[in-house]
Amino acid sequence: MNLHALVDHLAHAILAYGYLAAPLVGLIAFAEGIAVVGSFVPGSTLLVAIATSAGSGHVSLGWMILWASIGAVGGDLLSFLLGRRHGARMLAMRPFHYRPEWTRRATGMLEMRGDVAVFIGRLVPPLRALMPVMAGMSGLKTRRFLVSDTLSAVVWASIHLGIGALIGHWLFSVV
Repeated sequence: MNLHALVDHLAHAILAYGYLAAPLVGLIAFAEGIAVVGSFVPGSTLLVAIATSAGSGHVSLGWMILWASIGAVGGDLLSFLLGRRHGARMLAMRPFHYRPEWTRRATGMLEMRGDVAVFIGRLVPPLRALMPVMAGMSGLKTRRFLVSDTLSAVVWASIHLGIGALIGHWLFSVV
């Protein structure tokens, strides 16, 4: 099955059950935000694929962005709290243990400006799963983390879902 057929199949399934699209992207964004687990969830790809259904006009892009943002912040907050409580042990786990350069990059960013690092960390794939844990370990205030992470989650969700909606609009207008 080629990529076009896969996206088309997924879009039609979402159209049939459109009311599930927004909660589904929220769940995917939540899973991707959880440290370690998020490294194995192809969240960005799934969000773009599901958002193709919004290009048809049958599914609300706004609701999907809202749900994805809430899910992302929820997963990141869980990772932040895990980092605060179990940070050193988590860094000994895969994939962090095998990618010490990710840890060095995240630590350096947090030392320079914690809230900006959290914002950027959500937008950079290798740092996305690590930054909330590192922010929790760094002692960054929860309020600062949540403000930065929420703003970043909205930008992140808007970009991914917007691209998917544009692809869907193009696919549905061609068919």
